[in-house]
Amino acid sequence: MHPKRNVIFLVPGFPKDENDTECIPALQNYILYFATLNPAIPIFVISFQYPYFVGKYKWNNIPVYSAGGKNKRRWLKILTWMRVVYAFFRRARETDIAVIHSFWLGECAFVGQYLAKAFKIRHVASIGGQDAKSTNRFLRRLDFSKLTITTGSQFVANIFQAATRRKVEKIIPIGLDHQQFKIMEPPPSRTIDILGVGSLIPIKNFALFIEIIAALTTEFPNLRARIIGDGTQRQDLEQLIQRRSPNNIQLLGHLSRREVINHMAQSKILLHASSYESQGYVFMEALYCGMTVVSFDVGYLGQTEKTIKCCHKDDMVENLRKLLKQKLDYNQVLIKPLEETVQEFLDIYAL
Repeated sequence: MHPKRNVIFLVPGFPKDENDTECIPALQNYILYFATLNPAIPIFVISFQYPYFVGKYKWNNIPVYSAGGKNKRRWLKILTWMRVVYAFFRRARETDIAVIHSFWLGECAFVGQYLAKAFKIRHVASIGGQDAKSTNRFLRRLDFSKLTITTGSQFVANIFQAATRRKVEKIIPIGLDHQQFKIMEPPPSRTIDILGVGSLIPIKNFALFIEIIAALTTEFPNLRARIIGDGTQRQDLEQLIQRRSPNNIQLLGHLSRREVINHMAQSKILLHASSYESQGYVFMEALYCGMTVVSFDVGYLGQTEKTIKCCHKDDMVENLRKLLKQKLDYNQVLIKPLEETVQEFLDIYAL
């Protein structure tokens, strides 16, 4: 085996055990699939904030170190970074490291750039979301000439370029592990007309989701809509539902990933009113569950007739009105297999 094929992943959070399937699903799926397809390449994961304990453990036989930062600030954040550096140095004493892959352009990339410089190794950093914006204070502290930047969509690549005047090296969406992603047999009929999935926070725009459903009920009085998620806006959204469309919308709250997939398998349309999405893993999940996706032009929607990109509220209402009158097909669509993602990153790692 080549002595310098080791890969270190620096991540903000990572599953505490194999049952923790809701901790950044796209990220954990990628790392597990990478390890499965490349058993000859040793990997090591260092997590900054979560799990909320300090120490080493194994996840699907992959070695992980948790710095247990618990999202603490000021000098306690420095303590977390010191733990990360110490774990990295210990790993470096045991084996030669070829590449650091940081998720995302926050503290992981910030600490990662100094480790890459110290050990003279390649540093890849992936954009994960709003870290592409000029409001990300870490952007001013990163030396982009020493970084290989990737992102999951052209949408975020454009935002990053506007903020930094620099292009990303490559757009690499994290694909779906369709072998592991087992869906229950579709029910005889899909009982949910429109589904929304996401955190109940302002940027996800669920207030607009509710207004759109309310607008549709004048023509479709028996419309059945469901929202899956929890967050800071839950109480306000529940009140808005009661005012605008209490008989048509049900807010289900937080559900496990398995339960979310089951609801997708019972739904016809995913309505995604979010104003910002770095990639939107939910798009891949919904399409693979046979749903049609209606969204603003954010994230990665792939090339399929089952995704409809909209410009504004009225555009969404009109497209949904047409879809609700059609007999939709529920064929599974895989817009990006995970093995493609692994190969694209392998090319960048240059192992």
